[in-house]
Amino acid sequence: MEGIKYAAIVVVYNKNIQNSITCNCLRKMSSLDIEIVVVDNSEKDMNNEDICHNLGYTYISMNGNKGLSKAYNTAIDAVDADILILLDDDTELHKVYFDKLNKAVNENPDVDVFAPIVYGQDGVIYSPNEFSFIRNHFMKNVHQIVPQERFNAIASCLAIRERVFANYRFDESLFIDQVDQYFFCEQRKLGRKFMKIDVVIKQNFYQRGDVLDADKAWKRMNLRLTDIMKHAELMENPKYLLLGFIKCYALSLQIAMKSRSVMVLVKGWYKSIRLFFQSTYTLYNLD
Repeated sequence: MEGIKYAAIVVVYNKNIQNSITCNCLRKMSSLDIEIVVVDNSEKDMNNEDICHNLGYTYISMNGNKGLSKAYNTAIDAVDADILILLDDDTELHKVYFDKLNKAVNENPDVDVFAPIVYGQDGVIYSPNEFSFIRNHFMKNVHQIVPQERFNAIASCLAIRERVFANYRFDESLFIDQVDQYFFCEQRKLGRKFMKIDVVIKQNFYQRGDVLDADKAWKRMNLRLTDIMKHAELMENPKYLLLGFIKCYALSLQIAMKSRSVMVLVKGWYKSIRLFFQSTYTLYNLD
């Protein structure tokens, strides 16, 4: 990866990095000339600072869970690299990802954002995809072309040129779930160029599990409902408030069925209504 400086930004949450699939994969590829930046969103001391120091990694503590946007922005401000790779803490990576990425970066200097092909545990290709606010349109096969004007992808394993962040930071009003969605909404408006790279990443998505624990499902969904309506509000168009409300209602039903919990449904629908009116008030009372 000679000539181009890479930084891998790994956001960890309540996990010792020795138990992080991502960090263990990176440690096995120590010959790669990549700066490893661990951004710790943990709510308790996981002894990660000492481990990072011993491994030669850059360590950044967020002093609690501040969300993905703030974690990404803090890392962006701290590193000096040509390409920033965003990673979560449980992604299995192989050297082929970095080989294919490096090739794409060198051969396509006009491309700003590179996205690998990400499969979920259900065999669906979740990223990249074609943006739609209610439900993104997923690729049916790895050869399908995603049009630039609708290009969208999940944050994990995204590689982004440093120039993208010259006058841009992630919106910190979004905590976790819609961070990548809104990032691409903004980047499309700015005329950025995107590229799908020919390498497959397999990811386990919590929401895609067949059966979910009711308490954990509600905790996760509670954050997601807030982000969905905040994303709708940021779009500054009344139609997205309605779409956000519909999306929240549908998500509540889906998670309630998977967790087999009526309370998850009731709390989800109640929060959806409350968030809809809050976002409507905010949108129509902007100065």
